[in-house]
Amino acid sequence: MEFKYSISVLFSHLGYALRIFLWTLLSLVLTLCLAMAILLPVLELLSQTTDVVTYALSIKECFANVWNGTAGVRVSISEFINLFNGALHAIAQNVGATIALAFVCVILYAFYCFVFGLSYYTLADVINNIIASNMRSGFASTLALNFKKCVKYSGARLTITLPMDVFIVTVLSLIVFGLFRFIGFFMLPLAIVVGVVLLSLRATFLSGWLPRMIFHPEERVYTAFTRSLTYVKANQMGLFKSYAITFTIVYVFATSFSACTGGLINLVLPAIYYFLLRAIELIGYYKTKGLSFYTDATTVINTVDYGLRKEQQGDAFEYTTAYDAQISIDEYTNQNEED
Repeated sequence: MEFKYSISVLFSHLGYALRIFLWTLLSLVLTLCLAMAILLPVLELLSQTTDVVTYALSIKECFANVWNGTAGVRVSISEFINLFNGALHAIAQNVGATIALAFVCVILYAFYCFVFGLSYYTLADVINNIIASNMRSGFASTLALNFKKCVKYSGARLTITLPMDVFIVTVLSLIVFGLFRFIGFFMLPLAIVVGVVLLSLRATFLSGWLPRMIFHPEERVYTAFTRSLTYVKANQMGLFKSYAITFTIVYVFATSFSACTGGLINLVLPAIYYFLLRAIELIGYYKTKGLSFYTDATTVINTVDYGLRKEQQGDAFEYTTAYDAQISIDEYTNQNEED
């Protein structure tokens, strides 16, 4: 249900995908500016003290061969994994620079997540207005009006998601680079399945946070998170299946169209699936609370099961009452006839 109707909401309001795309570009530009300031000195130190430049040039040539058609994808993947392992061993030769590089990468990732995370509460508020009352609101104006809440949520979310993301990256890296020497390319399906499951669990775990903040603005950020877990637990399988379908489709599109679009599909996809993620969160909350919502200007979805809806309950009560009254009349008539 959540995925189905989130698709309907997306296609009814595709204009917001462009706004998310622009915010993604802004976040990337700011992160790249910060990276040039703090990452370049570390890379310069590594290039002077290790052989990492040689491996970097080889990896670049590996991708170029795939693009030019001079090498197959299977051979290039195998070569890339071997070169990447060699680059890691080369970087490890300078322990101090390696620690600095890891620290800088975590800072850059956290900075990007925080800046882009400012759009999460904004987008959730926009989608809530759409599905609650079919009201469109501006992305920039909503961000400005709720900027304080956006900052609090993005910072609080980062404290929870950053350790989870480090764990996910570590697990996937161990599968890809650790199992390649033993099972070869059979590690790719395993890595894909594990990645989809871990990302779906992560999204499910956080799915009630934004709706709780929107419907209970008086609560503190972390209080809203802890209390949202009750609603997540009540609908955990529906949310997990929706997220698993979303991440699987994103992977299929990314791998199928990256080559023919020159990688541009990877900039467009986040604008679509981030909208879907926020819509799934809110539709799941509406479903748990038994609330109706709009998917477009003329369609309203009732999330309550058909037999449990108030109008059906009212009809059943009236029918039962009328039936009982008719039985009483018949019994009274029969008794009079016998007398």
